[in-house]
Order: sequence, then C-alpha cells, then structure tokens
Amino acid sequence: MAGSLGQGFGMQGWVWCDGRFCEESAGVPIEARGFTHGLGVFETMLAVDGHLDARDQHFKRLEASCGRLGLLLPEGLDSAIETLLKKKGRQRVRLQVSAGPGPLNRLGGGSEIVSLLISEAEAPPEAASAVWSPWPRNERSPLVGLKCVNYAENLLALDLARQEGVTTAIFLNTRRELCEAATANLFLVHAGKIRTPALNSGCLPGVTRGRVFNVARMLGVEAEEAVLTRDDLEFADEIFLTSATQGVVPLTRLEGLKIEVGTVTKSLRDVFTGK
Repeated sequence: MAGSLGQGFGMQGWVWCDGRFCEESAGVPIEARGFTHGLGVFETMLAVDGHLDARDQHFKRLEASCGRLGLLLPEGLDSAIETLLKKKGRQRVRLQVSAGPGPLNRLGGGSEIVSLLISEAEAPPEAASAVWSPWPRNERSPLVGLKCVNYAENLLALDLARQEGVTTAIFLNTRRELCEAATANLFLVHAGKIRTPALNSGCLPGVTRGRVFNVARMLGVEAEEAVLTRDDLEFADEIFLTSATQGVVPLTRLEGLKIEVGTVTKSLRDVFTGK
C-alpha cells in the first residue's frame, strides 16, 4: 500500500516490495492494475558509493508522473534507499510506483504498490551502435513524458536491435522528426554545437538529458533543443546517447553509417565519468 516498504536481499539485488521482505522475487496481486494494465511509473537511477546521483531531479519527475496517473508517491523512500545503499561501487536503483487493485474506469481510487530494486550497475560501454526503428513514437500520446511501466514498445525495439547485432534502436516520431533511442536520449553535434530533439518530439525528459545542458554551459559549448530530422542525424559530426546509469555514450555506428567520437562527446563523457 502507499507509503509502506520492506527490505531484503534477493538474487538480483536488494529488493523492497509493498512493505514486505522479498527474498527471491516480488509478488503482486493478480488484479493489480500495474500488472494487468501497465498503470505505473518508474525511475532508474545510479548510485555511486552510496550516493544517489541526481536524486532531486529523479524524484521531481517521479512525483509529476505519479500525479498524472493518479498515484501517490509514498513517504519514507529516502531512508529506505539509504538503508539499502551500503555497498561501495556503482549500483543501479529502480524505483517503481504502480497501481494495485482498484476500479478500471478511473485513475487512482485504489492502492499503490511500491517496489525498489538495487543491483550492481555495469560500467558504461565505450560506444553504442543502432538501427532505425520501423515503428514511430506517437508524440501526441497521453503517455508522452512518462517513464511508464508499459515498456513493450521499447522492448520490441531493443529485441530488433539485438537481432541486428547492435545496441539500440533510434525512433522517429509520426512527423518523421528525430525523437530518441529505445532507452536513452539522443544528441548530435554539428560544427561544435550540441542539438537534441525538443520535448514536443515525444521524447522522455531525461534527467541526464537536462544535465547535459548544464555541463555544456560549464564547458563553453552551445547546446539547444531543436526540431531535427533523419538527415540532421546522418550528417552530424558526432552523435551520443544519454541515460542515468550510463551517462554519455558515443554512438559510433548507425546501420551503414560510421561516426567518429569527437572532442565534444569526449569532454562530456569525461565529466560524467569523473575523469
């Protein structure tokens, strides 16, 4: 229920789920709307040596997302996370708030199921590769901007990428504008200037996406949101992806296109990796 948490150590990491210890796996009621209808939101965060990176930005987005779906953000999450983040090194923190049993013709009106999984985070890859997704993002969807637990669209794109032997897939939207990668925001560099699809493209307002603008300002590099096309990407000097757990990752191959890792991408990556 909303606000109740428990703790445990499962096979994949530290697990909290709806106020009870989850030793190996977490169970939810079969009629929970998060399970039956994907009504829920989540945040994936990076913790390094017990410190939660960009905590305020992640929780601000989570609170706004919960509000849009009629969910209540539970109390006590800070102390819960602090209790679990005792290990040194890089940890992946996944916090989910989803709807429990309740009416199907309204948002809210039931209970929330809160889960927290903390597991070891892999080191960021040196580079990524991609294909174009054959499916467009719907920039007019009511779910735009939400990190929703209904993740099948992303998983289909990732499975396509796996079949093609690459890392991810790049989405255009229904207007044929650049949008994002399957699990990351997308940036390109042209003539030393950073550009990324505007939020009205349908992309997720990524926390690391927002931080790139601050870091670019610190480095004296111009950065802007813009309406971008496939041609803009294919003629870019540099391309990189951003996410909370991986920071800045150069995109070096997009189908038949090979892209160099340039100085702007290297400088940003060094800041995010602490070099």
